[in-house]
Amino acid sequence: MSKHLAELMGQAQWVVAEAKKRGAQGTRVHASRNSSSSVEWRDGKLERVRESTSMSVDVTLLVDGRYSASSTSDLRKPALERFLDEGIAMTQAIAEDPDRVLPDPSRYAGQFSGDLKVYDEATATLSADWLRRTAGELEAAAPAAPGSEKIVSVSTTAQTEVSEQALAASNGMQGTHADSSVVLVAETSVRDAGGRKPEGWWYAACANREALPSLELVGRKATERALGRIGESRRPTGKYACIVEAMTAGRLLDSLLSALDGSNIQQRKSFLADKLDKRVGSAVLSVVDDPHIAGGLGSRAFDGEGMATRPRPVFDKGVVKSFFLDTYYGRKLGKEPTSGGRTNLAWPPGQRDPEAMMRAMGKGILITGFNGGNSNTASGDFSFGIQGYWVEGGKIVAPVAEMNLAGNHLEFWKRLLELGNDPFLYSSNRRPSLRFDKVQFSGT
Repeated sequence: MSKHLAELMGQAQWVVAEAKKRGAQGTRVHASRNSSSSVEWRDGKLERVRESTSMSVDVTLLVDGRYSASSTSDLRKPALERFLDEGIAMTQAIAEDPDRVLPDPSRYAGQFSGDLKVYDEATATLSADWLRRTAGELEAAAPAAPGSEKIVSVSTTAQTEVSEQALAASNGMQGTHADSSVVLVAETSVRDAGGRKPEGWWYAACANREALPSLELVGRKATERALGRIGESRRPTGKYACIVEAMTAGRLLDSLLSALDGSNIQQRKSFLADKLDKRVGSAVLSVVDDPHIAGGLGSRAFDGEGMATRPRPVFDKGVVKSFFLDTYYGRKLGKEPTSGGRTNLAWPPGQRDPEAMMRAMGKGILITGFNGGNSNTASGDFSFGIQGYWVEGGKIVAPVAEMNLAGNHLEFWKRLLELGNDPFLYSSNRRPSLRFDKVQFSGT
C-alpha cells in the first residue's frame, strides 16, 4: 500500500470511529485524493496548462433508522469533528427509511486479489514537460492526412489523472483503490468551398501510456474526420440499414443502459422495468459487465459500497439478465444487489471489420457522430441527430448530416444484425461497431 493510500485509510478509519462515538449505528467513509495535469496546444502555440489536486471525505451515516450522505474537503480534525456533529444532527431530523442499510458484510468477501493493472507508476508521474511535448507533437501529426491544406485550426490536449481512494465501513469493510489514466485528444477544423468549417476529432484514453496508439494515428484521424465532412448533406427520409461506428456507439448505448439503473427500475421510469429474463434485442446483443479486465478503465475489486465485484451478464442473446442494483434499490425491489454502477462492458468479438460490414450492408448509412437529441428512459423512445456517410455498393459515397435517427429501444435492438471485430478499447464500454437492419431516419 502506498503512503497516500495508507494515509487515506487511516483518515477513513478515524472518521468511522468518531461517527460511532457520536451515536451513528452505521457509517461508511470514502477518503479520496485526485490529481490532474493537462496541457492544451492550439495552432502551434501553448494554449493552457492546468494542474489540480483535491482531497475529500464522503460520509454515509445511519442513525436511528435514518440516512444521510455528505462530503467535505476541509480535512482538519476539528473541522471534521464539526462536520460529523452537524451530520448526525441533520440525519436525526430526516424521516426513517428501513431500506437504508449497509451491505451485508458477507458481500465484502471474495474481492479480486490479482493485479487489475489500473495503476501505472510511470503514467501517474508523467511530467509537465512530457505533456507539453506530447500535445505539441500530436498537433504536428494532424496535417499528415491528405487534404490537410484545408486545415483552419488544430487543437490538442494531453492529460493525466490519478485517483486514490480508501473505503472503510463500520461493519468491517476496508479497501483501497488507485488508478491512473492518460488521455490524448485532437480536434481539427477545415474550410470547405462554401466557407463552412466542419470539425473532426479523435481521442484515446488508457490506464497505461504504453497502451496508447501513436500520436500520428490520433492526429491523422481527427483531420480525416473533419475532411470527410466537407460537402455533407441530408438524404431523404426513410428506413435505411446502418452501421454505428465503435467510437460513436457509446452515446446510443448509454440511453439503453440507463434503463437498467436501479433508481429508474424502482421508480418505474424505465422501459426495462418488467423485462428481466425477457428478450428485448436480437440474439447478437450480448454484453457482460466485467470489473476484472486487466487495464480496463472501469476495473475495480469493490464497488462504491464496498461489495466485491464479479463479472455478470447484462444482456445474453438479447435477453435482459441483470439490473444495476445497489443495496438500497435491491431491498426496495426485493432483489439481491448486484452493484449500483457499471464497470467494464465487454462484448463478444465479431468476425468482420467495419469495411467488410459495409460490404455486407451494401447500401445505407455509416454513423460517425451523434449531435443532440434525447431519449426517454420511461418509454424507450429516442431521437438523435446524426452525421456520417451514405454507403452504396459497400463503399462510402458521400457525407451526410442534419438527419435524425429515431425509434424505440424495445424495437430498435431487435434490428441488430452484427457486431464488428473492432472493440473501442479507450472506454470502459468496449463496444464494437454495430450493424442494424433498416431503421428510421428523417432527412429531407
